[in-house]
Parts: sequence; C-alpha cells; structure tokens
Amino acid sequence: MRAAWVKNLVAFVWPLMSVATGIPAGRAQEADELHPVIPRTWDDAAMATLEVPLSNPIGSPKHVPAEYYYKIPVRPIYKSYPVYAPGHEPPGYQDWLKQLQPQVIWDDAGHRPRLETGAEWIKAGEIVFDAPTGYQGARAVITASDVRDPQWWASVGAQFAKDGTLPGYRYVIRKKGQVEVGSLSCASCHTRLMPDGTLIKGAQGNFPFDRALGFIYRAVPPQALQSVRLGNYRLYGTPWLNPDPQARLLQMSSDEIASAHEAIPSGVQARHRASPFYPVQVPDLIGVKDRHYLDRTGLQQHRGIVPDAVRSAQPGRRRSC
Repeated sequence: MRAAWVKNLVAFVWPLMSVATGIPAGRAQEADELHPVIPRTWDDAAMATLEVPLSNPIGSPKHVPAEYYYKIPVRPIYKSYPVYAPGHEPPGYQDWLKQLQPQVIWDDAGHRPRLETGAEWIKAGEIVFDAPTGYQGARAVITASDVRDPQWWASVGAQFAKDGTLPGYRYVIRKKGQVEVGSLSCASCHTRLMPDGTLIKGAQGNFPFDRALGFIYRAVPPQALQSVRLGNYRLYGTPWLNPDPQARLLQMSSDEIASAHEAIPSGVQARHRASPFYPVQVPDLIGVKDRHYLDRTGLQQHRGIVPDAVRSAQPGRRRSC
C-alpha cells in the first residue's frame, strides 16, 4: 500500500529535479513520455545510515523497519480549494463548498493523475506539494473559523496573496457538508509570499507558523495545559542531555509557551531538533540537487536526489507535525 504514497512523493521530487538542474519548464514538458523507475524508499540498510549520528548516539533516531513501514495505510489526497481572507471570498463560496462531495484524486485504490509525460509528472508533483497532511482536530494549525475571523489575522499577522488567498492552506472536503482547513503540506512551510502579493513555491516560507501556534495556546483551558506541555516537549525535548535545556517546557504556563512561539519571526520555526528557544530558518528547496545534506540541522545526508529527498519528506511529515 505504501507504494502509492512513495509514488506520490517521487512526483513531488521530480519537479525539484528540473528546478535544481536548471531545466527550463518548457523543455521538461517537451518529452513525449516519461517512465521513471520508482525507488524503494524505506530500505532498512539505507535508513540505518541516512543521518549523521549525534555525538551521543543514544539521541539519534531509530527508524521503524521496512516491514512495518509498508503496512502503514496510504494517506489519500483529496481535491482541495483556496482559503480566502475575510472580505475576499466569492459570493456564496462557503455554501458552495458545503454542497460538494469528497473527491479523492490520489490513493492506492485506483485514483491518480495521468503520469506519462514530464509535464504530467511536474503537475503531479505540485499536487503532492500542495496536499495537506493535517485537518481540523488534534493536528490542526488553523481552523475554518480562524481564517474567517479578522481577529485571527490581526493577532497572527498572516498576509494574503494578491488574489486574496492564504498561501499554503486549502479547504478540504472529506465529508459532505464539513469544510476543513487542510494544513501541514509541503507548501505550508515552503511557499514564500512576496511584497507584490505573488508566490514562489519551493522558497523559504514566511507564514507566521509559530504565531499561529501561540494563538492556539492562549486559548487553551487549564485542564489541557499538561497536554500542551507534553506536546511541546515531545517535539523539542532532548532527554539524552543532562540537564535537558528543554525541560522547562514541562513547567511553563500556556501563556509562557505562547509567548515563546510568538517571539519567532516569519521564515523561522521551532520544530523537531530545534525548539521555541532555538528556532531554525525554514530551508528553501531551490537548488536542492547540489546540497549534500538536507534539513536545516544538516544531519540528514543527501546521497541521491530521489531516494534521500523522498526519505526526507516521509519522516519529516510525521515528526514535525
């Protein structure tokens, strides 16, 4: 079942190859047919040497075996729709969305775009790049009510593109009548909104991700404080260090945790292997072919653009969310 998702990720990596190698888009589209060999992503031997070990290897990640990995159900990609800032939605947009049926455009049950030419692979890669991996609920960064609330925009400092849309976020219909904001896509972190309102996909993103988290934490009820503390510590904790510099997260109030995140500027993020106290720059994906290491922490080797780039996207989507 994982083969379908691996193919999805290879479709995402293929456009990066043309960008990284300087192949003009038109030339990439000239090829009549393209049938790339799909590599086996989760190879136990390759995964064992993927990352540079830490000075104390007890803190280095131990990846699940391929046998387990390929039993994980495939995450389907649903058709998605633009999220607009208040005052920019077309008339009747929300009512129209609520009338739509769910539409799966890629899964392991026979749904997928046509993949015969270079142009089709590039288009498919954009579909994967834009595909959300989190929806409303425990994995929600923002909700449908947030993006329709002017106070959320003012508090977070989010900006909209010249067409009135919120870059990196899409409405998704997984159940008729239920409109969710899909988030945590590649585009969420790697889309840059320029001063003139245009977008550059693959560049260092500048959505104020941590300010959006701060908005959530300030609304946390007292009974959920421990969950916020544990959630932050699971992302940023370094228990193999003594003393652990992140241990203070387990004692902070929700407002203190929110303030730590809100202090992080756009284009910089707290994420796994960093923390709200030591955030890292969001890396851009342009020119990735020529880099020997992936991720801002520089711990993951880049030994071949398709296999290791796909491996980077797979665990990163889980651990960073």
